[in-house]
Parts: sequence; structure tokens; C-alpha cells
Amino acid sequence: MASAPPLETAGPGGYPQPPPYEEPMMNPHPQYPQGPMPPPYSYAKVPQCPYPVQSQSPPVTGPVVSVQTIYVQPGVVYGDRPVQAHCPVCAQFVVTRMDYSAGMLAWLSCVALSFFGCIYGCCLIPFCVDGLKDVKHTCPNCNNILGIYKRL
Repeated sequence: MASAPPLETAGPGGYPQPPPYEEPMMNPHPQYPQGPMPPPYSYAKVPQCPYPVQSQSPPVTGPVVSVQTIYVQPGVVYGDRPVQAHCPVCAQFVVTRMDYSAGMLAWLSCVALSFFGCIYGCCLIPFCVDGLKDVKHTCPNCNNILGIYKRL
């Protein structure tokens, strides 16, 4: 039975064979000898580079630029219930804390009750009912105001 010819260690022109696939994967920047190499299948001469080969230096970086990220929340509607929103100050997704304050609807209700004869304290009832007050939504982490819901 015939056997395969022995492997040649030199390529065309007496130069060494390129490394196998596994070797470049271990060393991604192989060091090949710097010297003239004839073109493998050409009869024309390739001119050599007249400049010396220089090693690569690390790139020069400029000053660090900070980027401000702006979050736009088009789907958040603040109402009389807590909502989940993104706080731009502490950069957290939170469920808002609600603070009630007397607004235009509470004052108009007070005036209307006093007009109909409830002047002996009953006209102050709208200031005790949260359903008639304005709602201020704040972040529970940093107390930043996220939105305000006005009844009127």
C-alpha cells in the first residue's frame, strides 16, 4: 500500500509555512519576520516600502465628555391613583407617593355650600375630602415632584 509523501516544512521560495488555525487564535498578533518576500505566482517585482516599520502607539484620547440623558414619559397620566413612573433625579422606577392639597374644586365647593346655607362649619367639609383636593405625585426615594393632578 502506498503512503503519503512527507510534509514539507518550507513553502515556495524557502520561506516557512503559515501557522495552523489554532496558533493565531491563541496569539491574535503573530510576529512574522520583516523581510522581502517574493510574490508567489508573479513575475513582476513588488517595490519595497521606503519607510521603516513603526510600532503602534496607544491612541491619544481627548477630554471626557459627559452626556445628559433625558427621559420622556409620554404614557404616564397622573390622576387620583398612584402610578409607576421613572424618577429623573434618582433614576429609579417607583410607584408615586401622593400628597393632597386644597385646590380650586375644594374652594368652589366651600363657597357653594356656604351659599346654600351651610355656614356653621359644614362649608369646611370639602377641605376634609380627598376626592375634592388636588394631587401632587412625588418620588418616595428623593421627594422630587413628578406630576400634579388638578381637579379643575
